[in-house]
Amino acid sequence: MEEKELDLSYILQTIGKRFLLILLFVILGVGAAVFYNYGAPIIYQSKTTLYVQPEVESSEVDYEGILTNQKMVKTYTEIIKSRKIINKVKEELELDLSFEEIYSILNVTSLNDTEIITIVVSSEDPNLARDIANQTAIVFIGEIKETMEINNIKVIDEAIAGVEPVSPRILLNCLIGLAGGLFIGLALSFLIESMDNKIKNHEDIKKYLKIKTLGVVPHNSIDYEVSGKKKVYVNPNEMNLKIITDPTSVVSESIRMIRTNLNFLDTKLINVTSTVPSEGKSEVISNLALSFAMLDKKVLVVDCDLRKPKVHKNFGLTRKRGVSDLVLSKGTHHYKEAIQKYIDPTKKASIDILTAGSKISNPSELINNKGFANLLKELKEDYDVVLLDCPPISSLTDGVLVSKLCDGTVYVIESERTDHQVIESCIEELKNNQAFILGAILTKVNIKRQKKLYGYKYDYYYSNYNK
Repeated sequence: MEEKELDLSYILQTIGKRFLLILLFVILGVGAAVFYNYGAPIIYQSKTTLYVQPEVESSEVDYEGILTNQKMVKTYTEIIKSRKIINKVKEELELDLSFEEIYSILNVTSLNDTEIITIVVSSEDPNLARDIANQTAIVFIGEIKETMEINNIKVIDEAIAGVEPVSPRILLNCLIGLAGGLFIGLALSFLIESMDNKIKNHEDIKKYLKIKTLGVVPHNSIDYEVSGKKKVYVNPNEMNLKIITDPTSVVSESIRMIRTNLNFLDTKLINVTSTVPSEGKSEVISNLALSFAMLDKKVLVVDCDLRKPKVHKNFGLTRKRGVSDLVLSKGTHHYKEAIQKYIDPTKKASIDILTAGSKISNPSELINNKGFANLLKELKEDYDVVLLDCPPISSLTDGVLVSKLCDGTVYVIESERTDHQVIESCIEELKNNQAFILGAILTKVNIKRQKKLYGYKYDYYYSNYNK
């Protein structure tokens, strides 16, 4: 597990991200304290103070006598808690308590280097605590006087019944519960965060994958938040062509940024793949193809996912006579016979579509076929931009095989979904097969959560939305 940099921004970001978890433990901590406060017995204390007076035979100070007294004080504290003293207190007060019960509520202490003894009794009954404390002092003084002929122990302060309970300490317990819940919540939050190895932003791509980021596509919900429009249901089987339906949206502007970056690379045959399904690859390809077409480029989208093709569904077309049929025909059919066209409703752009074609049982063998390579060469000559939609890399070799034949590969990564170790392995496999990685496109990014990195970048588009 890699060590994370504990800077202030990371700490604040983690707290913000796990705020609800932290809040939950704070509430649990305070709740536990409140529960304890209401359930715990109310305890009162009473205190009696004794003074062991030095015996002075002359006007001079007897330092040796004082030191002897201080040493004797510790002995007296043990005598006070003896079974003989406690049983006598019990008998004189007629207490319905055992020796052990009285012993547990009796606390005898002495201040260091002094001749002061303090007898403290804690009980739910303040009068009982007072009586036990005073009677213990009386019994002790009498017993010492009788058995040891010591007459220099005096009562300084008699015990009085407590008015304010000493336990439970409501405010202190609540503060302890709050602090404990906060500590556990923070500790757990940072533990979870340290174990979270998912790619979240373009800094993670640079750090872990060592490739550049071609663009960042925010989650579609950002446009509803920015524009104030009511969110509507979008059929998952229909392609969300925002570059056409909502050209001023933040998502559309993100697509244009990606188009600009790819234009600078001056590549024609571009393979687009991902690690796992449903990372937004098909949506990126479709919108990107139309954005290129808006620059008066001749654009073709090729469905190379021969196992679970989606391109024809995205554009409302049929899959018959496509890639598989052309390759298996061994040159008897020209690719133009299989081309289908998509024209956007505004008639501002149109693109050509080459679907996956008929179902076959051996897609990998077909892609390895020389006829497939020849098909791609022919397409590259006739089009300005050819975008190939390939299956995910993590489970199939098809995408790797296609990447070898293309000018470059664009890697689509859904933010906060896949561990970087898995993506690293896939990219390494592509490189080992001589694939040229153009860069990554990060999709479904939560801009609000990644405000530090992306928020200000999109502020201009927020303020100019639909103007």
